Amino acid sequence: MTKSNEKKFLLVFIFLHLIITLPLAYYLNIWADEASTLYTTEHGFFQAVQNTLQNEKQAPLYFWAMSLWRGINGSIFFARIFSIIWSVIAIAVFYNLVRKIWNEKVAVFAVFFFAIHPFLIWASLEIRVYSLIILLTLLLIKFFFEGYLKSEGNELNQQKFITGKQSLFILTAIISLYTHYYLGFILVGFFAVLLILKRWKEAKTYFLQMIIVGIAILPLLWIIKIQFEVRTDGYIQEDGLIDGVRTLWHHFLTFVLPTEIYPPEDQTFMSFIRLWLMRILSPAVLGFLIIKRKFFEEKVLIFGVISAVIFAFLFFVYFLLGGIYIEIRHASVLFVPLLLLLIAVVLKIFPQSREGANKGKRFYLVGATAVLLAVFYIYGIFSVYPDFAKRGDWKRVAEFIEKREKPNQPIIIFPNYEAIGLPYYYEGKNEILPNENFFKWNDEAKFGTEKAWEKQIKYIISLVPKDAKEIWLVNIDICKESKSCQPLEKFVKENYTIIETKDFYKEQVRLLRKK
Repeated sequence: MTKSNEKKFLLVFIFLHLIITLPLAYYLNIWADEASTLYTTEHGFFQAVQNTLQNEKQAPLYFWAMSLWRGINGSIFFARIFSIIWSVIAIAVFYNLVRKIWNEKVAVFAVFFFAIHPFLIWASLEIRVYSLIILLTLLLIKFFFEGYLKSEGNELNQQKFITGKQSLFILTAIISLYTHYYLGFILVGFFAVLLILKRWKEAKTYFLQMIIVGIAILPLLWIIKIQFEVRTDGYIQEDGLIDGVRTLWHHFLTFVLPTEIYPPEDQTFMSFIRLWLMRILSPAVLGFLIIKRKFFEEKVLIFGVISAVIFAFLFFVYFLLGGIYIEIRHASVLFVPLLLLLIAVVLKIFPQSREGANKGKRFYLVGATAVLLAVFYIYGIFSVYPDFAKRGDWKRVAEFIEKREKPNQPIIIFPNYEAIGLPYYYEGKNEILPNENFFKWNDEAKFGTEKAWEKQIKYIISLVPKDAKEIWLVNIDICKESKSCQPLEKFVKENYTIIETKDFYKEQVRLLRKK
């Protein structure tokens, strides 16, 4: 395959990604996390610095960069372009990486499915850090291979403490940790790979060079300490081993054979098929690799170790901070290593052969795999956004209230954090409450109990104007079934008559009249 044809294929796949993401980037409403990014970055760089430390409680670099980007144009669509750019670059880097590790035919096949992977499309449409995490993960793997695993040139540079490729790796590692803390997991994974491969010299060099990274991130340590204290100040949910395994198993399924990124309450037919396919295929593939002694083949081992280390860290976070901090968006750092592991495994199951019969058999097996992936990817893309809305559906909520509202009908939103989103769409005549303390509340007790949000509900109730004869109450749909909202529902039942109710995607709107 000529270089010009390679570039054509790559451009076609990038174009395919863009024709899916750009219309959705313009049409879709924002949800609470995206509204949080807009809120943090809408008043310029210096305010973003302060807001990131106080509100977001995350690594700061993405938000600082976003504040500068939004200085050009402050629209929601333009903010999403920022994420799409990182994804487009990630597609190009993914192709380059796979081509160098394997070959151009594998790269063309792999990059097609990478470009249309529902999770990458989802990340492109988030005004959050996730597409940048995917790009940085790719760059880290690329520079790790070139700087520490390639044998050619190492002897010539063995007198140097840092080679050119290693310098790029160190710089990317520093940027990564200032972008998202979980990217540190993959750095540990790389060290584990060098140890397992018995690359002792490279492991020693890597360890010493990570000291440079450690020194460079010293300013982050006090920030991390403060943020950790805030994260653990409230209640940490008491979930057991099985729940943590189930969560990470879902992430594995979604990255390898995607259906719904956020599964609905009732299991769909496609998820059911996917689940049993993976229950059958996973042990069969593992058994094949062990029996055929392919399990310890270098590339399978490399990406298997990296993925296992990241899984282990996510599991540790689960017990340290709770399940909310290992949701699939937080597992973005696992996405690329797991896909590369999948490629390595598939190539071992379907090795290249020059013999006619074996070659034909391989063609049909690879073709069947491609069809299977295509079916699930297409379904996954269409299931990402039910009714073409993100959770909260704030654009339609705003339209609904504006058409029906009257003056002196304040809009009360629960939980506090959800109240960030509506102001970006609502142009009506009533006040939205709360209008502050969006980031104040943590879970106070086990989810599903009446004390889970007790203090926050008391605060919300205190904001309701006593002279308002009618109010709009907007709350997350969990409140319809969960006991966590019981104190709020009790307040509504005792003091108000429900005049009108409308359900939106993950949100409920009610017009209440005072008794």
